[in-house]
Order: sequence, then structure tokens, then C-alpha cells
Amino acid sequence: MRECAGLIFDNSTERRGVLCATAFARLLLFDGLSSMGFLARFDLAGLVSRNQVTHLIETGYGRGDSCRAALSAGFTKALSCEIFEPLFAEVEQSEQLHVANADSVTFLNSAPVKTALAEHRCLVFLDAHYPGADYGGTSYMSKEHDPTERLPMLAELEQLRGVADNALIVMDDVRIYRRAFETSAGPLPDDVENAFHEEGRFFKLLGAFGQTHTLHWYAEDTGYAVLWPHAWGEHALKKWVLPGDQTQPLALTLGVPGTTCISLNRRLMDARFGNRWLVGNGLDIGGGADSIALYRPLFPRIGGVTVYEWAQGDAQYLENVRDDSFDFVYSAHCLEHVLDPQIALRHWLRVLKPGGHLVITVPDEDMYEQGVWPSTFNDDHKHTFTLFKRSSWSPVSVNVLDLLRGFEREVSVKKIECLDHSFLHGMERYDQTRTAFAECAIEFVVQKL
Repeated sequence: MRECAGLIFDNSTERRGVLCATAFARLLLFDGLSSMGFLARFDLAGLVSRNQVTHLIETGYGRGDSCRAALSAGFTKALSCEIFEPLFAEVEQSEQLHVANADSVTFLNSAPVKTALAEHRCLVFLDAHYPGADYGGTSYMSKEHDPTERLPMLAELEQLRGVADNALIVMDDVRIYRRAFETSAGPLPDDVENAFHEEGRFFKLLGAFGQTHTLHWYAEDTGYAVLWPHAWGEHALKKWVLPGDQTQPLALTLGVPGTTCISLNRRLMDARFGNRWLVGNGLDIGGGADSIALYRPLFPRIGGVTVYEWAQGDAQYLENVRDDSFDFVYSAHCLEHVLDPQIALRHWLRVLKPGGHLVITVPDEDMYEQGVWPSTFNDDHKHTFTLFKRSSWSPVSVNVLDLLRGFEREVSVKKIECLDHSFLHGMERYDQTRTAFAECAIEFVVQKL
């Protein structure tokens, strides 16, 4: 934490990692996120239920994605503006949606906006602008409009000072103003107008809200700055982990980083992995330094892989991942670390799209723990796993077949296998997964019905 102009900065979500410049470390961004942020990144329904937010005030309608997201989440009213005539002509006004054909500063000074700010709990979304540029109407370097119409965020903040004390303010595309702010979408392209020379003024304006708001930075997409009102209590704006998100830097590690690495040749010999199971946008739970994301070029039907680690949240619940959002869910040797494997599988299936596949490996108790509990080789293991045994030497043994029976109406089992083909029996007791050949695991693949 640090302070600037009386305002508290929370840098916990500011990402500093940079992808390695290798083919193995390339990730695809979520469709449509390369040039702008979007309000659906955040848990809007949670703002309605927890914070009683009722109104959205947005300063760039575009094609209405943010307004639709807010109204679908339970907001009662969405107020927006659109200066680009062809887009404004497409707007279908309603009792819940009012869009003005005006520049954003004029819009924020209008009677409907002032009334909403004074009488309701509002979310103010200061959207990226470049009038029409995101939709092919003009260049990102066009001087057709005045500076306060092309990049009006500073003027918008001036307009909101003193009248938005009880409003949550979310600013997108802050990489326009912050020269060194690393975002998941990368730096601002050279062919896009920037306002780096206004960075000092930007921070000063944010500091002016210090008596009423706390400031928080998000590096997702093109970068967000969030002003959370003191009146709402502790900062609680939840962001979603979405398909294609870059959540950690990826780099190949020499040696044997983990069991995913060991599994590659086996899986490449089985066409089901490359053609059926590891297809589309995936979530790798507990991938760490050995994520399937590293090996994406070997599975050409993978669109992107998002790694879910401690920094993203509790893998047992995936509370910041939406239902039915990923094409496949992958996890290698993570289920043994959660408190309740059944609850974890429930949520791992929840975030999987219908028809998608769950690809899971867990350590086999006889090949990994080898009759000793607590585990000698990993003191964070909370469970051991067996494929079929009716009884086990382990006091925390989980029978995989029994575990999957609890989901028999929700999944179709495609594969269950004991991966003992390269385990060296009769050897001195040691962790054979630290070699390049022994997975010492049970693997199961299920399809969500």
C-alpha cells in the first residue's frame, strides 16, 4: 500500500509479470478485449445484491454491451451517451435505457445524470472513447473531434468531483494515461493517440477523490482504475476470471517441472486429447510452473489457457469464475490439496460449459505416498487417491470411482486410468514423479452433460 495526494493506492492486483518471447508462452486474449475494457469484467449482480446499486451511468454506449450487462444483472436503469451518429442511430431506447446523443461531459452535466447521482446508488463507467474508432468509423489518431471529446476522462473526473460521493467510479483503458502501467492487453499501440503528458494531472484528479473514495488498479484488459466509495464499506468489487485471461508469466523450466510435462508424449499419442478433450478456451487449476498453457502449440485446437493459482483465489470454490464459461477444465495434481474434493469437483464442473471436458490427474496413493501418511513427499496433501480398492491403508483415502458416482447424472465418463506404465516397482522408496518418466497417477476424463 502507498499513498498519493491523500488517496490510498492498492497495488495488490497490479501485474508486473511479462510473457517470455517464445512460442510456448503466447496466450490469446479474450475476444474483443484488445482495444478496450468492458464492464462485464466485474460482478455486476454482486453490486446489486451486496451494495444495492440500481443505476448505471456510462459515457460511451458503443453497441450497448455494458448497458445490457448491467440491466441483465439487475440494475433498474442505464443512462448512457453516444456521440458517434451511426451508433446512436442503432439505439433502441426503453423505460430502462436512456441514451443521449451528446458528448460525455455534457451528458454528465445533464439533469437525468445529476438526479441519478443524487438519489440513487450508481455505478459510473467512464468508457474509452476515440469517437467511432472502435467500430471502424474513424482513426484512433483522428483530430476530427476536440481533445475533450476524443479523450475526455480527465474532464469527466472534473465533472464528477463533489457530486459522486456515493457512486462507484470505474475507468477503463487507463493505459492511455499511464505510460508504464502493464496491462494484459499490452502497451498502447503506437497508432493510437495517448495522453501520457497528462499522467500527472490524472493522478492529481484521482487524488482529489481521496476524502470519499479509495483507489484500486486492475491490470486486466486495457487497465482499469476504480474509485470505491467509503460509504459502501470495504472495497468489494469482484472481477471475473475469464477465458483467455493471462494470469501469470509463462516460461519453460529445465528439468522436470511437473507431471503435465511428463504426460506430454503419452497424450500426444492419444488423439482424443488433441481433437476432443483439450479444445477451445481452458482453465488450468493449479497449473503453476507446469501449466498445460506452456505446451499449447502441441495441442492446436486449444484456443487459450487461463491458469488459476493462489493469486486468483480458492481453487475449491472458484468464486470469481462464472458458470458455464470454459470449454475445458484441466488440473494436474491439485485435487489432493483442497479440503473437500467433492465440493471442488462440483465447482470445477460448474464453470465448465455443457459438452466440455474435465481432464484431471491425481496421485495414486500406492505409487506416490507408498503406504506412508502424512505424505512424505508433499506435506500439503490432504487426501490420497485410489482407483478401485474397497479398503485402504490411508486414513484419508478417496476412491475415484466412488467420487465420480456422485456426479453420474451430470457427466459422462470418457476415461479412467491408472497411470502405472512407467512406475518402477521394487525400487528404493522415493518420489518417482521427480523423474522424467513416472506419473504415479490416476487420470479421469468426464464430459459435462
